[in-house]
Amino acid sequence: MKIEIEQLKLQYGKFTALHEFNLNIQDGESIVLLGQSGCGKTSAMRCVAGLERPTHGRITIGDQTVFDSTAGINLPPNKRNVGMVFQSYAIWPHMTVFENVAYSLVTRKTPKPEIQKRVKAVLDTVGLSAFSDRGASLLSGGQMQRVALARSVVMEPGALLLDEPLSNLDARLRDRLRVELRELQLRLGLTCIYVTHDQSEAFALADRIAIMQGGRIVQFDTPQNIYSNPRTAKIADFLGVSNVFPCEVAKEDSGRCAAHLSGYGVTVHSSLPLSSHEGALSLCVRPENFSVEAADKQPAAPTTNQWLGNIVVTSFQGGQVQYVIRLDNGPEISAIQPTFDRALLNNGDRVSVTLDPSAAQILQAELAS
Repeated sequence: MKIEIEQLKLQYGKFTALHEFNLNIQDGESIVLLGQSGCGKTSAMRCVAGLERPTHGRITIGDQTVFDSTAGINLPPNKRNVGMVFQSYAIWPHMTVFENVAYSLVTRKTPKPEIQKRVKAVLDTVGLSAFSDRGASLLSGGQMQRVALARSVVMEPGALLLDEPLSNLDARLRDRLRVELRELQLRLGLTCIYVTHDQSEAFALADRIAIMQGGRIVQFDTPQNIYSNPRTAKIADFLGVSNVFPCEVAKEDSGRCAAHLSGYGVTVHSSLPLSSHEGALSLCVRPENFSVEAADKQPAAPTTNQWLGNIVVTSFQGGQVQYVIRLDNGPEISAIQPTFDRALLNNGDRVSVTLDPSAAQILQAELAS
């Protein structure tokens, strides 16, 4: 079921939580609202659910307008045909798994044979059919979250809204459930809006990601395009690009830019039209795009974008190792290297750091308000 949000504005007194928020979600599409705490992502979801009354704008779910400030339309949550899964499981501990999932159907006076059929089907879908008669208080956290999901899905909603439903789970279980949740969404063809501050979760679950800052969507694209081409240095930093350095830039020939930071010159392949951007610029490099070697392995003649430095911190992380390296008379950088094909370097080691000119980006610091 399609969802269209037009010119939505939400104010609390003098504070504006959402500024002219626009979002168009296709039938069966999974959209993730991604951003730091306080950016407005949960407020936007609550407006769609009918839990907040926007100050202005229009929301359409399927063919039905559920909110229109001009026409005076504001349908209550139970008339919007959406399911919602919260961060807290909000299940009833005195009921069995079956009773929890069936509760909303019972309140709607659904015939008992239909309740049996739909609850059994959805418990099979979320892998809880063997726990149907178990008390909900005896479940693990992951099982409780599956019950909360089943309770929303059993209503056969036109859209499913999920507000950081995995944040209370441990990392290993969270990784497994996000894959299961994505598989379920694709199999059932559910239209989903998912709220999170975790970029890994967003990449795993989204068809498209809306990055929010200050009550606005600042970038809306596929996970692949957002990862490869963040719009600003502020977005890149939020997405885990830990090497973000203010820089000055001079255009060179053949699509190359020369960036200067802290006395260092860096050559970058870039099509950035420098003349069209006002304000500060930043050089952005993902940690995995640096190549780190022991200094005695460097070539006789230095190559473009090659510098010497010393390792300050070595952090072994299983299949990869993260280094913090202080470049000679320059900034500290973060570099991630695989461990399967090279020796581990240690704190204090002298190293050579190389950067491919095509692996860095020059971005404006942030969008103008």
